[in-house]
Amino acid sequence: MSIIVRPDDVRRQNQFGILMALRRNGNLSRTELSAATGLSASTVTVITNSLMERDVLTAEQVGEPIGQRRGRPQVRLLPNPRYASIAIMRLALNMISADIHDYSGNLLGSRTEAVKTKAMTSDELIHSMIGTLRSLLDEQCNEIGPLARISVGAEGIVDGDGRIFLSSPVIDVGDIPIGAALEREFGAPTELANECNMIAEALRWRAPERYGPNFAAVLMTIGIGMGLYLNGRLFSGIASSAVEFGHMCYKPDGALCRCGRHGCIEAYAGQHSIWRAAMGEDTGKMLAEEPTPAQLEALANKARAADGPEREAFHEAGRAIGTGLSNLFSMFDPIPLVFAGPGVQFMDLMKDSIARTLDNPSYGLPVPISVIDVEPDHVALTKAGNLMSALIFLDGNIPGVGEMPLRVG
Repeated sequence: MSIIVRPDDVRRQNQFGILMALRRNGNLSRTELSAATGLSASTVTVITNSLMERDVLTAEQVGEPIGQRRGRPQVRLLPNPRYASIAIMRLALNMISADIHDYSGNLLGSRTEAVKTKAMTSDELIHSMIGTLRSLLDEQCNEIGPLARISVGAEGIVDGDGRIFLSSPVIDVGDIPIGAALEREFGAPTELANECNMIAEALRWRAPERYGPNFAAVLMTIGIGMGLYLNGRLFSGIASSAVEFGHMCYKPDGALCRCGRHGCIEAYAGQHSIWRAAMGEDTGKMLAEEPTPAQLEALANKARAADGPEREAFHEAGRAIGTGLSNLFSMFDPIPLVFAGPGVQFMDLMKDSIARTLDNPSYGLPVPISVIDVEPDHVALTKAGNLMSALIFLDGNIPGVGEMPLRVG
């Protein structure tokens, strides 16, 4: 059976390739675009002229000393900042934030609201998210391009379509239709994404040659999560968005986890769980208050100083993570790892127990551990992943000639 490739499809593919080359390499001349994409000079000229006519691209002249000017001045192309704007929102425990970026990816403004997410209803959470973004947009005084995409990074599980917030340690209610609510309010396509997936996307975009087609990003915060790249593609569930590494079983009928089950990796390795164990609290109950960063640092220093329940709590966290990695490697073979989030500051207390667990034949074949990077700032990575996901969506859905364009201010 022959496959018919329509000229419009080829044109869109080439158009997308040009936009991706500009995203990855910065402003380029048409000659440089031809070299970067492998497209002929004439094809690059036709496509870039069309994109400029539709205000998707703009041009800047590269200045040269007067004595060196020959012929026309060199022109470099770049995404038109005023073509569109993108809202990046982040939902975390007791915090909602919003950023506005232009179509070139530049940050235009930010807003963060401290709220009691754990005590909120579904409607209250949606109302707070809308209010945070609305306030930020009002601050821009209409000096931005039309809002064309909203991308939300969340601590928790979202559905496979990126529309519904299914469950999270952030809030005690689930099945929250955040995507539909934001779209109704702002008229922009909206996507929800698990923050672990966005961390993996950001790393892969930032340095594909470093991270390669197979790696896992282990997030260590109040919970434990994972973003997993396999064969060059982000791995996700069938009905939900993420690899629920933190909710793999470590000890059946063990400590209580935030998810309501017992014995999860997170019930031993999350910061909340480490504190609970070190303080001798009932592991069958959740703590009323989360430990502060200062309290966790003091706990870690005590664990570093001497044997005791504090050190054992961190060692148990390492054994839980190591067991989960051993199970993962049994399915997918050993893959390189990135550890991210504030929990990486305690890796010195966990790394030996992680390694010993992976080297223990009782957990399967001994496997080596390969750590590519340690990334403390998971928030910046999450936002970077959301931004690139949004920009790639827009670049792949540029209206064609004759179709309704975005209204560029």
